[in-house]
Amino acid sequence: MKDSFIVALLQNTAILLTFAMLYENFWLKDDRKRNIATQILTGMIIGAIGILLMFTPWLLVPGIVFDTRSVMLSIAGLFFGGIPTIVAIIITATLRFVIGGEGQWMGVAVIAFSGSIGLLWRKYRPNWRKKYFLELLSLGIVVHIVMSLCTVFLPHERILPTLKAIAIPLILIYSPATMLLGMIMLRQYINAQNKFAQLRLIESERRLAQILESGNIASMALNKDGTIRYCNDFLLKITGYSFSEIKGKNWFKTFIVDEERTAMFQLFSEIIFNKRINSNFDNYILSKNGKKIYFSWYNTVLFSSNEVTGVACIGVDITKKKSYEAQLKEKNEAYKLMNEKLIEAKEKAEESDRLKTVFLQNISHEIRTPMNGILGFLDLLNDENILEEDRKNYIDIINKSGKRLLTTINDVIEISRIESGQVRITHSEVNVDEMMAYLYNFFMHQASDKHLKLILAGTTSSNDLILKTDKPVLEGILINLLKNAIKFTTEGFVEFGYYHENNSLIFYVKDSGCGIPADRQKAVFERFVQSDLSITRAYEGSGLGLAIAKSYIEMLEGKIWVESEINKGSTFFFSLPFHKQI
Repeated sequence: MKDSFIVALLQNTAILLTFAMLYENFWLKDDRKRNIATQILTGMIIGAIGILLMFTPWLLVPGIVFDTRSVMLSIAGLFFGGIPTIVAIIITATLRFVIGGEGQWMGVAVIAFSGSIGLLWRKYRPNWRKKYFLELLSLGIVVHIVMSLCTVFLPHERILPTLKAIAIPLILIYSPATMLLGMIMLRQYINAQNKFAQLRLIESERRLAQILESGNIASMALNKDGTIRYCNDFLLKITGYSFSEIKGKNWFKTFIVDEERTAMFQLFSEIIFNKRINSNFDNYILSKNGKKIYFSWYNTVLFSSNEVTGVACIGVDITKKKSYEAQLKEKNEAYKLMNEKLIEAKEKAEESDRLKTVFLQNISHEIRTPMNGILGFLDLLNDENILEEDRKNYIDIINKSGKRLLTTINDVIEISRIESGQVRITHSEVNVDEMMAYLYNFFMHQASDKHLKLILAGTTSSNDLILKTDKPVLEGILINLLKNAIKFTTEGFVEFGYYHENNSLIFYVKDSGCGIPADRQKAVFERFVQSDLSITRAYEGSGLGLAIAKSYIEMLEGKIWVESEINKGSTFFFSLPFHKQI
């Protein structure tokens, strides 16, 4: 049964990923509003995926089978909206009704409620993306609480056994699965929006270039001495002069800015002397009100009987283009810097993906192992003929498995709270010696059970030392380090204490355990990392404990580090700001 359960779960996972690919590659392929036909077609495809899920179920109670269509339909309501979700509900509910069986009406109800809750969440929680982690998890919990209530549609004798069988999977598998599928599709939505924004920016820049290219043209003719004999209306309009005001005036004295006047007149004189244009040029001219306008000039020499009579000039106002080029240069510099950061981020993301893959394998192991223990021994407890002693042992195993599973979930929730900025530090005066004594008494029995010597060192003897910090956070850090030290030490001792150095208080936890390889000592403080990356590692755990401790220490403006040798033990240090009282 366990193998078929896992196979079916993997099949359902693959189908849900197909559902996510539909959202990314079909629904998000452009940012135009979808017409009714497209929405109906999408709903039919979602319905087909729901049918695939229904044909890859697993057995939890004899006669009652389950799949993840509730996960898919609730997320469909949240992301696809009304028409596609309603079409999918009709298709899957119709098939479930035709299939029949004892769970017929429960199955139809689950389909209808799952999609409807997703739609209601979309309507009444429009800002759910701001705190998407909690929102998606809450959606999953609500949907599957309602799913458990749908057992009222089962025959009376089936209700209680079904509830017992599905309660834990609904909370520990279905609800997190809803959250994870929603997070995947939210990331797809964000990526699509970024792509559309980039395309709109490119189109905007293209249109701007067309406007610059289609600007009006200024034209004029100068005599050999640089006086104006002709100009068109556009040049008059843009400079603010009338033709009578500038006719016969020297172009260079009237229009060219002081800093360019000498160079421009010298260039003009060379054209007259050489009887040819060596190059065209760009320069500023002054309007009547003193405004600078940047022009690009295209020139030709005017002749009469092989004698040079002047120069004809055609100019394009490129003031906006000049400004645009400056902005573009700035953008290019910004893009260059952005590309460098993106390359760095890409490398970090690739490493993060690798670590998260390993983490997900390990966390899956950490969830499946206690889950299998819980489900397996719950089945054994149903046997009325088991001995009372065996019953107590089974219950003890279930309790231990539940605590292990709860620890894993708490670690994941805690690191998520830290990453989302929900943790706030509150400072108060902490009697460090009292706290250390409390921790010594708290862990003394755990160390004794493993035949380890627990040592408390470095406390003051005459005066209680007061540190202004967040007491629950500081206690949590030390508890985390002490738990690790006891867990990874099979014989010898665990020592902890503190000492004052410069303007810091240094706490440490030392053990005689297995030690950490030199190439893993920095990595153990990263999220999703353990010193042993293999799924067959000797010790259980999510690999988040030290990452959580590091985050909290940094919030307290401190730092953490480790010194360790293989088979000789490890010493974890962390410092906190402290100014000794005089």
